[in-house]
Amino acid sequence: MSEWFEISAADRPATERAEYWRTSVCDQFVPLAVEPAGDTLRGRVAGGNVAEIRMRRMRATRHRFERRDADIAQTDPEVLHLLHMDHGETLVEQDDRTASVRAGDLLLYDSTRPFRFRTDDDFQFTICLLPKRLLPVPERVQRQWTARALPTSGGVAAAVAPFLCSLARASSDADAAQQLALQQAMVSMYVALLSEAGLGGNPPAVNLSLAKSFIARNLGDPRLTPADVAAACNISLSYLHRLFANDDATVAGYVREQRLQAVHRDLLEAAVEEPVAHVAERWGITDPAHFSRMFKKRFGVSPGELRRTARA
Repeated sequence: MSEWFEISAADRPATERAEYWRTSVCDQFVPLAVEPAGDTLRGRVAGGNVAEIRMRRMRATRHRFERRDADIAQTDPEVLHLLHMDHGETLVEQDDRTASVRAGDLLLYDSTRPFRFRTDDDFQFTICLLPKRLLPVPERVQRQWTARALPTSGGVAAAVAPFLCSLARASSDADAAQQLALQQAMVSMYVALLSEAGLGGNPPAVNLSLAKSFIARNLGDPRLTPADVAAACNISLSYLHRLFANDDATVAGYVREQRLQAVHRDLLEAAVEEPVAHVAERWGITDPAHFSRMFKKRFGVSPGELRRTARA
């Protein structure tokens, strides 16, 4: 995760506080109207990034938030927000629906269309801002499940909520590969949530995403096999091979490429001396001679040459 940051309205004099707060909220989420209610403004936003995902936590006094057509025209990062109501209650409107969200509930809402939030007391949100292009779920399905409160008392939502909240509290020492794996896991959580909400069976793109997510999380296991991936995704081995064939790849070839890319990245970024063989082993490649041949064929240089060039 990127370095954790915190922004507080209390960091500014009272005369500057409201404008500073409005600007900070827009910068950390999306452009929108931010209207504190009441005489006293208290607010804090904290968060960090996991690969391309933004994780944010907001705690504040009563507010109104509205994303309007003009705000969308100004900037649209095209993200599907997944919100966990940590504390308090809020009323959310989007896509001709209104949801009353209570502490413990989850809620999806989309940056590409107008929305409104109203809180009548102090509140805290934990929000994941996931780029929609990473999500292998049709737009029509995403739209069906915005502004619907999802209780976390059971089902997939019960598993998603603690993962979302723990990811927001993740330490800042996750390396690039770990961040990618966490991002893939979050994509899978979104897919699982939408599937339970009514997707009606996973289309091929969803199954492929789930397979790639499992591979990313288990890339360092040298015993990882296509059969393991198929079993984890609850699909047949032959269907798994067809999914990758339709993506112009093989399962083994995809795993090999991800491992080589991970080693390549580590050799470029390593700040301390580490035997090349140890780097390869970390990513599930245990045969040094075979690894060296694969690496040179893929990148045109040996692992040692790449490290020397990077340092030079």
